[in-house]
Amino acid sequence: FFSCTMLRWTLLLACIVFVEAGIFRLTIEEGTREVVHLKSFGFLGHPKSNCTIIIRGFKWLIKKDSAWVPSTGEPENPIGFALESRETINSARLEENVRYPPGQCFVDWKRDERLSITLPTVKKVQHKRFEWEIPNDVGPEKPLILDLSENIQPGFTSMFFYNCNPDTRFSFDVEVQQYNKDHGHAVYLDVGKQHLPLAYVIFGCVFFMAFIVWAVLLIRHSVHVHKIHYLMGLLVFLKFLSLVLEAGHLLVISIHGHGALYADVPYYTTLTIKGALLFFVILLVGTGWSFIKPFLTENEKKIVLVVVPLMLVDSVAVVIEDNLNEGNAAWATWRDIRRILDVIACCAVLLPVVWSIRNLREATAADGKAARSLVRLRQFRTFYALLVAYIYYTRIVVPLIKSALHWEETWIAPVSEELGTMLFYFTTGYKFRPMEDNPYLNLQQEDFDDVALRAEIEAAEMEMEQAASSTVVEKSKVAKV
Repeated sequence: FFSCTMLRWTLLLACIVFVEAGIFRLTIEEGTREVVHLKSFGFLGHPKSNCTIIIRGFKWLIKKDSAWVPSTGEPENPIGFALESRETINSARLEENVRYPPGQCFVDWKRDERLSITLPTVKKVQHKRFEWEIPNDVGPEKPLILDLSENIQPGFTSMFFYNCNPDTRFSFDVEVQQYNKDHGHAVYLDVGKQHLPLAYVIFGCVFFMAFIVWAVLLIRHSVHVHKIHYLMGLLVFLKFLSLVLEAGHLLVISIHGHGALYADVPYYTTLTIKGALLFFVILLVGTGWSFIKPFLTENEKKIVLVVVPLMLVDSVAVVIEDNLNEGNAAWATWRDIRRILDVIACCAVLLPVVWSIRNLREATAADGKAARSLVRLRQFRTFYALLVAYIYYTRIVVPLIKSALHWEETWIAPVSEELGTMLFYFTTGYKFRPMEDNPYLNLQQEDFDDVALRAEIEAAEMEMEQAASSTVVEKSKVAKV
């Protein structure tokens, strides 16, 4: 049910929201923010770069009789767009959170390279290299088309909207086209991302070879193969497929400046399935399902029922975040939702591993198979440490690297994330490979009997606790009567 629902949402979003890349369009009605970061792009500089801005509507709104209406007069302070150089994407995004002293505004800070596009105002923008004025009659029938290509310098250029007039609002409709030229062809990926399609294809080939090796292992050691091994093979194949599709997705954006349904739908669908299956496999491995016990306990089932839907919703949040322009107020909301869901899911998948370690520790001290239980305990501790390291690296270290990278080196963050993911996949696969002498998998029937007996005891204890609590409730009702 959850899979069908989330896949339906993924397909719908891919159809109705266009990918923001070298070409994007943003419409805001009655905005209230002082500064809005619209887009950042790495340019090679004139004559190898192009930047065209099309303004199809621009209104400065004042409050009149409890309603916001377009003003016919000139604003007191500057309001409009600005293109400025930045070193990192993080420094550009932080501009929206800056609180300026009274009487000061975004454009009061000295930026000699600033390109300003503003309404005619009483107070002019002082620090700028070039300026264009927005006519009051700009609209869908009479758009303002500005070619800024000759003024674009090499570097990481961020486009902002700013409103220095307090207690006012704004509405605008703007389209921006940004690209670099390579042998006469437009390349809509900025300089720092142009190598990513090739990198994803290389990683995809590596994972495909890993899938072939895994399939050969399953065939050669079919006697020791468990159900979890087939799921792990499927996960590796989906990882290969998602990398190839992501390369195609970026290549389409690089050529056309925006996404296309034939590239977006397969990519986001595969990404959703792969993300859910990854956490599902980690959960099953952490519980010891299939190779230590042929069932899941009630608590483990609850974790699965929580984590898998969370990851499906997280994948939908990824689709929305990727396809919304950063200037849209909902972009930051969906980014935060994705991060929160990801943290909850990552914490939840650690619980089954902790429970397995606890059970193995108890078994080591209680039963007569201390040596074998001790080996498994050490192996699960290793897997726990590996899982924690993977989560910490991909969810904390990589975003920090991404936020601090120079604009020409932004490809390093996704490449380093794929390297960490590849190490986690290969190490986990090596430890859980179907081999006769694998300490994870070398089990006897008595082990299954012990685990089954332990589960039955836990279920009986839960039933006794529920019966006792119901008895207490009944006695309290009788006492009240």
